[in-house]
Amino acid sequence: MTTSHPDQIGCYTAHGKTHFYSVKRAELDRAGVQMARTIRSFAFKPGAYVLTISVVQEVVQFAPFEFALQLLGLYGTNADLSPFDAGRVESLARQFDPVAICGVGNEVLEGLKMMGHDAATVFKGRTVWARPDAYDAVNAMPDVTARRVVLIGPALALECARGSLHIDGREWVLETKGDEFILSSRQYRIDPVSGLKTGISGTLPDTPCSCGSPDPYIRLFEG
Repeated sequence: MTTSHPDQIGCYTAHGKTHFYSVKRAELDRAGVQMARTIRSFAFKPGAYVLTISVVQEVVQFAPFEFALQLLGLYGTNADLSPFDAGRVESLARQFDPVAICGVGNEVLEGLKMMGHDAATVFKGRTVWARPDAYDAVNAMPDVTARRVVLIGPALALECARGSLHIDGREWVLETKGDEFILSSRQYRIDPVSGLKTGISGTLPDTPCSCGSPDPYIRLFEG
């Protein structure tokens, strides 16, 4: 961990081990510009709401997403990734009618069920970026546009409207060793990353995405 003075300290997990990670606000804002390119592919109307579901230690990954919403003229609201905050997810979805919900995990699905809410009804008519442990369940829900969101170390990969899982090519270098993604920082960061074994497996297609984003995208291996 760096000895510089960070603006935020978050965490990331790789191979089951959690690491603290420090960032400056400028680094988060740079990443937000890339995420705006991905979110723009959905053509959400300015003034619409988007609900973000995360935990405090994921600030490094999700603060850029929230900044991207601001850049696009969207309004953000938040809930915790916890079964005990699932009631807030349902309430915010009902009150603000967000066009999209990002960060849905199995904790949310279990919490909604525990509180007597039908997740398919809560998510109906919305784009829902789901984490790997919740994606299959969300994808099976009728009238829900399911997309993936994946934490890759301190980076966040987000699927576009065309279904490609993009990662910021200006901020990160993503390579494969065997089937595993290896992450390194490309630009200056107060806490540089070099050759991080992410514990996530997949491939890096070399064809451009039809959404128009210049950023690389990945395909995950299932299971």
